[in-house]
Amino acid sequence: MRTFNAHYDGRFIVLDEPARIKTNAKVKVIAPDTEDGDLADGCARLSETTFQKIWDNPLDADYDQL
Repeated sequence: MRTFNAHYDGRFIVLDEPARIKTNAKVKVIAPDTEDGDLADGCARLSETTFQKIWDNPLDADYDQL
């Protein structure tokens, strides 16, 4: 799995850097909800529920004492 910087030119999504990707390869594009949205912040918020399940459990409580 790789991450590439890109931008939307009003018609197409354009990679900002050369990339070796097979022709017709499937890709997934993730974009912020708003123009001024922070993609990193949005991805972090999407992960909060999963991290809560991992961190807030009895087996993890031992690490609270470190």
